[in-house]
Amino acid sequence: MTIMEDKQVMNRKTSSKELHLISCGWEKCTPDQSYGPGVRRYYTVHFVLKGQGYFYINNRKYTLKAGQCFFIPPVVSTLYKAEPSDPWTYTWICFNGENAAALSEHCHLTLENPVQQLTSVIPYAETICEMMTHPQLTPSNEAYIQSSLYRIIAMLEEEFHASYTTMEANDNFYITQAVDYIKKSPFLDITVTDVADYLHISRSHLYGLFKKHLGTTPQAFLTSAKIINARELLTITDIPIANIATSCGYQNPFAFSRAFKKETGMTPREYREKYHHAEDLLDC
Repeated sequence: MTIMEDKQVMNRKTSSKELHLISCGWEKCTPDQSYGPGVRRYYTVHFVLKGQGYFYINNRKYTLKAGQCFFIPPVVSTLYKAEPSDPWTYTWICFNGENAAALSEHCHLTLENPVQQLTSVIPYAETICEMMTHPQLTPSNEAYIQSSLYRIIAMLEEEFHASYTTMEANDNFYITQAVDYIKKSPFLDITVTDVADYLHISRSHLYGLFKKHLGTTPQAFLTSAKIINARELLTITDIPIANIATSCGYQNPFAFSRAFKKETGMTPREYREKYHHAEDLLDC
């Protein structure tokens, strides 16, 4: 961790692929201090604690003051500088990961809306300061930093959820979570009810979301995911067809055979005879 009189920085990349910290810190800026124009390869959120400053992004200029935050997505040119008569002090987090884009959108921080008013910046500042007290590379510190990073994301989500009236974002969240749950659980005997329960919504709500956004039903999507998994097992393994049926959530081999033929035009046995050990034909 780098400590200076008016600045503290912790460069600490955690190991999670889904969401990981890159650095965090705070800084009391000088009247003439600025950054940019510059481009980063990760996501950044600054929380303004005191003073004022200016933020330039996407051909727009924003005037910020204490109690606001501003968001910088990766590979976007930005410039920000302190107001000379009242230079700002801010704290920040830099993060990245496979889920970083989706989580930022859930927090309503986007290129189109990069500045948000917060109820209070104190909880964010306190959490970041707590993260910076765990700079050593240990499993326990890694877990603490990760939990704190997710806590900041959760606070941002809660901050804007009540005032965010567009249902499209919530719909996208449910669809993304449902599809991810189904695709990651092909060996489980999951049902449409299981998916709805996982999302804490009704079956009818789930049905409406799938029809509206994917043009299919939850049951049809679930069946397709199971058959895709069955095709792979039939192609690259010698597992008995009855066992594949069970692995894909079918207790009745005849029901599995009917569903498979409806989806592919062939019975499981015919499919195996044609494509066994032909991995390159899985996408046919």
